[in-house]
Amino acid sequence: MRIVHAAAEFAPLAKAGGLGEVVVGLCRELTRRGEDVEIILPKYDFIDPRQLFQLNLEVPDFKCLGSANAMWSAQAEGCSLHLLEARHPAGYFHRGKIYGFEDDIARFTYFSRALLEYLRLRREPIDVLHLHDWHVSLCAPFVRDLFQDLPIRSIVLSIHNVEYQGKCATHDLDAVGLCGADYLQKDKLQDDNPKYPQTINLLKGGVVYSDAIIPVSPTYAKEIMTPEYGFHLDPTLRKARRKITGILNGIDEKLWDPITDLHLKPTYRVESVRQGKKKNKDLFPLATSHTPWVGAITRLVPQKGPELIEKAIAKTLALGGSFLLLGSSPIEHIQNHFNQLKEHYKENPHVWMHFEYSESLAHRLYAALDLLIVPSHFEPCGLTQLIAMRYGTVPIVRATGGLKDTVFDCEDYKFPVSQRNGFTFKAPTAAALESTLERAFLLYHSELPTFNSLIRHGMKADFSWKTPARQYPKLYQIN
Repeated sequence: MRIVHAAAEFAPLAKAGGLGEVVVGLCRELTRRGEDVEIILPKYDFIDPRQLFQLNLEVPDFKCLGSANAMWSAQAEGCSLHLLEARHPAGYFHRGKIYGFEDDIARFTYFSRALLEYLRLRREPIDVLHLHDWHVSLCAPFVRDLFQDLPIRSIVLSIHNVEYQGKCATHDLDAVGLCGADYLQKDKLQDDNPKYPQTINLLKGGVVYSDAIIPVSPTYAKEIMTPEYGFHLDPTLRKARRKITGILNGIDEKLWDPITDLHLKPTYRVESVRQGKKKNKDLFPLATSHTPWVGAITRLVPQKGPELIEKAIAKTLALGGSFLLLGSSPIEHIQNHFNQLKEHYKENPHVWMHFEYSESLAHRLYAALDLLIVPSHFEPCGLTQLIAMRYGTVPIVRATGGLKDTVFDCEDYKFPVSQRNGFTFKAPTAAALESTLERAFLLYHSELPTFNSLIRHGMKADFSWKTPARQYPKLYQIN
């Protein structure tokens, strides 16, 4: 099959979060399986050309809405890329980062239109056009209503996080060649929130006009059809339930491998995990102790439960442990609060906080921690708990979304002993998290063989892209 992916991110070239890692992991594995896979993404100005192979100017000049563009082809991470160079006067993708601009809607609706103009120039049959999140969701209405001549058999939409929907005005569609007023209907792109009847919802366009919808875990696929987790898109998702199939993400097991990880000192395997963790702890400026190191590696945004992370720091210290936090917040008041928290704990030898993300630090932290907390209010899939288990770090998670699908409590007798790999709690409350931390510390101190079995189960589990990559082609063929 010829499968064309359209996305805003592709790690490590352009990565703001988990989306980039998912796109590269899926595309790489599909390519390995013999599928004809291509990825289209913007040619951001920060992309390092040294990470690209066989970089060529593929289409030197083509128009989109009167503006010039070029398309570059390249190889990266074993995948075939097409990089759209938008020569728009607003400099859409020449701003040093992927997101966070007032005209993000204009940037990505233009990208959606331009990539389809490119595909029209090629006129090559496409079995699956696979769209990722709101940034390119408008491609689905475009194909159905404006690019009907494109030889595309089916359109698939992956929902990586339904909270982000690309809400805009009708004039934003007018600007890219659609009649916005025509789409302000309940069965088209009109936002489902009754408070905003004049709002266009780009992600809804992807849901309505796609042939299949893939949330990134089975539990999340069910959750987003409820008012609690659907962010007002749940009525449309419930109508589309027959098109929805949740497929769990994988992780790059070559990138995240404690046996070969060049960031670690030393590397280690299942048999030497205790010694490996002890030596990797020496890389951090904390007092050594015989009690667990607990940590979080996360963006400090409301979804991730930053208020619960704060409670976890205090509870860990009360239990005699150490706490390490790597992450930052794009939300000013949350970042300011954690800056104050860091100041509050600055004399405590059992607390370490770092607010500038570093890939190397993340690798080392996964290797040093004994326990990782992920107290998310919702979590589409989550990669952090999968990476943690790969490094022999036992996860403590709230049972939601992909966390529920991958972490199985050591005391949950619904699962065989060989499958239990961590600790879970149901309610997103301080009391639930604190009691789970108490359970984890008790097991660590009084039943170390059982705690070590959780480590082994996590390290030996297969969270690679091999299983998901078998599920996607099956779904592609049905549609």
